[in-house]
Amino acid sequence: MVPHAPKDSGGESRRKSMNLFSRAMPSTLPQINTEVANIQGEDEGGKKGKKKLSKRTSMFGIGPTASPDLQHDGMMSPAHSGTGSPKTRHRTLQKGRPTSIFGSLGKKSLSHHAEEGEDLTGTTPESPMEDSRQHLESSSVPAHGKTVLLHGEVQTTVGMFRKKKEYLVLTDTHLIRFKSQSRASETFHSISPFGRGATRHPSTNSIGSLQEVQSNNSHTSGEGESRIPLGQIVTAYKVEDGRPFFTTEVVYLDEEYHGAGSIQLMLHDPKDADLWHTSIRAAAQKARLMMAEPYPERVVRFLVQILESLDDYDPNHFQVFRVVRRAANQRGGKSSSDDLQKLGSSLFYMVIGLTRMHMIPVPDFSGPSGRLVASKMSRSVFGLVTLNSINCKYEDDRFEVGFRTPMVATKLLELAASATTDIAVVLIRAGQYLKPQWLDYNFSFNGPRRLLETADVPVAAEEEEYGCFDRTLVAYCMAYNCNPTNIQYAIDWEVEDAPEFKLFPPANTVKYSMSELLAIMRALRYNESFHSISFKDIDMHVLHGLHDIYGQEHIAWQNRSGASINRLIAMRPQDKSLLYQEVQALALKSSVLRRMDFTNVLPRRRPRDTFDVEGLEIEKDPGCEIVSGLLPLCRSQLTEVTWIVLSGIELGETDLDDMIPALHEPKALLRAVECSRCGLSDRGIMQVLNHLGRQNATMECIDISDNPGRIQLEQFTQSISLFSKIRKLDLSRITRTSGEHPLIETKVILSWKLEELIMNGVPLNEKTLDTIAAYLSSNMSDSLRVVKMDQCNLTGSHVALLMRSMTRVPGEGRNIELHVSANRLEKGVGEIVRAVEENHTPTLLVMRMIEFTKEDHFKQLLQALRTNTTIRSLDISKASLPYDAGPETCDALQQLFVENETLEDLDISGEHAHLEVTRFGIGLSQALNGLKHNKALKVLRIEWQNLGLEGANTLSSVIEGNSTLTHIYCEHNDINLQGFTILVNALANNYTILDLPLLMNDQGDSMKRIHDNLKDTRRAQAKENNDHGNKISIRRKLTTLGASKPQKQDLTPQDLDAVVRVLNERWRTETQRLAIFLDRNRGIAAGLECYGPEGSVGEEHLRPTTAMSDRGILEQVLSNTTPKVELGNPVEDHVSKVAGLSISDAELQDEKEKGAESLSSVDEETPKKPRINTIIGEGPPTLPAMTNEKMFELGGGIFEMEQ
Repeated sequence: MVPHAPKDSGGESRRKSMNLFSRAMPSTLPQINTEVANIQGEDEGGKKGKKKLSKRTSMFGIGPTASPDLQHDGMMSPAHSGTGSPKTRHRTLQKGRPTSIFGSLGKKSLSHHAEEGEDLTGTTPESPMEDSRQHLESSSVPAHGKTVLLHGEVQTTVGMFRKKKEYLVLTDTHLIRFKSQSRASETFHSISPFGRGATRHPSTNSIGSLQEVQSNNSHTSGEGESRIPLGQIVTAYKVEDGRPFFTTEVVYLDEEYHGAGSIQLMLHDPKDADLWHTSIRAAAQKARLMMAEPYPERVVRFLVQILESLDDYDPNHFQVFRVVRRAANQRGGKSSSDDLQKLGSSLFYMVIGLTRMHMIPVPDFSGPSGRLVASKMSRSVFGLVTLNSINCKYEDDRFEVGFRTPMVATKLLELAASATTDIAVVLIRAGQYLKPQWLDYNFSFNGPRRLLETADVPVAAEEEEYGCFDRTLVAYCMAYNCNPTNIQYAIDWEVEDAPEFKLFPPANTVKYSMSELLAIMRALRYNESFHSISFKDIDMHVLHGLHDIYGQEHIAWQNRSGASINRLIAMRPQDKSLLYQEVQALALKSSVLRRMDFTNVLPRRRPRDTFDVEGLEIEKDPGCEIVSGLLPLCRSQLTEVTWIVLSGIELGETDLDDMIPALHEPKALLRAVECSRCGLSDRGIMQVLNHLGRQNATMECIDISDNPGRIQLEQFTQSISLFSKIRKLDLSRITRTSGEHPLIETKVILSWKLEELIMNGVPLNEKTLDTIAAYLSSNMSDSLRVVKMDQCNLTGSHVALLMRSMTRVPGEGRNIELHVSANRLEKGVGEIVRAVEENHTPTLLVMRMIEFTKEDHFKQLLQALRTNTTIRSLDISKASLPYDAGPETCDALQQLFVENETLEDLDISGEHAHLEVTRFGIGLSQALNGLKHNKALKVLRIEWQNLGLEGANTLSSVIEGNSTLTHIYCEHNDINLQGFTILVNALANNYTILDLPLLMNDQGDSMKRIHDNLKDTRRAQAKENNDHGNKISIRRKLTTLGASKPQKQDLTPQDLDAVVRVLNERWRTETQRLAIFLDRNRGIAAGLECYGPEGSVGEEHLRPTTAMSDRGILEQVLSNTTPKVELGNPVEDHVSKVAGLSISDAELQDEKEKGAESLSSVDEETPKKPRINTIIGEGPPTLPAMTNEKMFELGGGIFEMEQ
């Protein structure tokens, strides 16, 4: 994570790549015992003892009891069977009930079909509540203590030709099904054997005794189908299917043996239906609360393994609920045995992990050795931060949750569970934990308000820095299916309005995707750790013009204090793009955010004209959408953002229409609206300047640089005179009307306390220059830190005037950066030399691209710098000399290195352009020897100077002898592997160098040179072979006779591959050594105890590496390659073998004269043997294409045909 840096620490901004945040957990959230995943191999005696059975407030200890029905202490409203005569039921043809592996399901299903005209009047007991309570007092079984809570006849199956009624008994542990009331009375003596609605059914298995009812291990077919343990009930919810009766569906899950099952209770009387519904729910809740462990060990282990595979498991963030995914209501048709499979596919484990909610289908519990087999159904995963709706209530187990990702419609889950309110509380708290800075909910909630109060527990955010930004960012990335490691950012404490959040380009992709940008911006929302946010150079065009029509939950309708965005101006953010909405939300939801930087975020933005060629109005340009999102908020005082950077975004008429009213409102209190490179026309520039005058009391920065429009000098002078608190003025490369008047009046600039004055590319007349010189000499410029006047047509005399004007006390350098590059400084360079000698210079001087017409002028400047004591940083790079520096000039540079005691940063880099090359020449290597005696210089930039191997040797000796240099930048100097190895060997004994380049560009150039050299070599060899093609047969014949002269062979592509591979490996080895040494030195500089001159680097790295040249490496590699077998022409060999003839010398001479290729023969007495030659090359390797050879197979051998 980004290390915390206080404001007064001055810590540098550190670039950061996102990683998963630390998984800390506040103590307020409940948790499930998941240690079972770690005790799989323990003995039974080593397992933890079961918890003492005790009544818990809630299933997961979340808070108050989820339902008011749970306030009963087991005394839920029972029904007492009446004593009236039973009503006989007409006999109907019925098939025998088949056994079912799903417990008591039988022919049950989640949905049944209505039958018109059914009479359900006799399906429930008719007894007053008073009699029920009196009967309950005597309904317990003294021998076993079972308490009957409710009993009565209920219809459980309905169809076109079949009705089924069962007698249900609800105890404090089970829901038991009997064929008739008489069978129930045999088990529970408190139930009368005769009662209204009691009927006889065909013979079938039944509960034989209460002992069998109480047994948890008796799971025969008949017994298992007749009783349902209350602890296995997943939900009991009302089914609204349009039938003319009231249905309650009870779904249960046997996680040990049978799996899933359900039963539907269909009653005509709504009071009786409510009685059964509430009684079963309350009894099941109490039974679960009395359980020692809510889930079997193997189930928890199964779920933990799934979440670990998805990197979403944390023991402190792990909640499990059994839920049923309710199917759509169906009408008509009839039930079938296929409903069993539908039921199994609708049961899920809802697992709430660290950042996501997982809907895991119930596994197969009948696997071998008790192993759970994952369901073939796919799992569903939803990001917790994408929750956008919750619908629940106390009275029923049904509830709904909705999740929505950007540009996708809401995914609504219609569920049912016994712990609906607990689920709602856990989801809300999980969202609060992931978004601790958010002050309001971005989801709709339809349920008891007490649940929100219960879930609204403050989350401690002190454990993570920057308001748990990492935690929120990772949560959004996982929800939007993004890789958080692709996001890079830094926190800068050394800028105005610090700390500043700076987003850097992605680590692994070209640009950020839509989902990644939304994740970043929504993670920043409400976060008050940052006073500035910078998206500079981040392409956000993917959000421009993109409308999310599927939801509005992320639209900010109020600011942080609750003021509506439509208070003064009618805004319709729902009709705007995602870029508009997110930018506006960032500004609205932070009370400390003061600056936002959008430089170059829309590189492809091109405004459209408002009118066509004929003057007719066409489709309006949408604008950049950043101006319309921010400036109206400033106009209405709804945000604290007062500094907006729009540089690099082309602004059109639509943007100006949104900007001008805000600039005209003094209450906007704007400090800056930077419009550099915005494509403003003459009218646009003057409009902005004229209306900025209304912000004269607060405006601190004016930046209209690099716009094509031209300013009217008189009008500009009048407009700019209104500002009194300007700190930064940037007028670079603007055009103005001609005139003799100064660009800025003296009395105007003398009223400012500028910190930056930037006028690059603006030709300055004498009056303007005198005005600036007067300002530099006045006390009003005491706060001035930067003066940039590149390409301003200045001469050496002008620069000397400016340097003398800014000097208050000779010999004491003023802390100002003076940039005067690309000016005509060669004219009047003597004045600059005298100012340098007299110490009338600033502490930082930049004079790039000076064309010295005489080498003597450059030598005089170097001699003046030898005694200068005020310049601490000097940049004279890209200086152009008429020819390479002579010995006297190089000696002056060497003496500068030896004698100067104040210069800390020096840039003497050259330049390599297509039309011009600027460098000092070969004498520079000798001048660098002066650095061995330098005790002040810390940073040396010496790029593009063609140092080569000789310069690398000199730099290595400097590294070994100098103890003050910390940074050396020497890329693009044609340093090959040998020179790079010398530098790394020297760094092994240096403990102060903190930065030395890896020379990747030099490595590429070196490999390119090797490629070109070997390409030329192969071309020469091919030409030589073609010239002597007519001598090949004779040479082959002489070779057979053993009289041939050894001949140099061509390089093969395999040899070239080997050379390139060795070179790359050696570059890589030295690069790794360099990184190790730099890491050691940085640890020493930071004062870390684990780093020191001894012991922090292994001996194998400290041992110097042999520095071999490219040719030496080539010869070494080729000496170890496999020898090449010289094979003859297959056609000649074949003809010779068949004919068995030899060729005479006369015939050879005739064939030679004709220019035909001779046939080689094989001497029968002396068999021909292939000659083995070792290939020795002439130059470095390359990988050319095989254009002159053809390889083919003939008779099992590989032959080479020369064309």
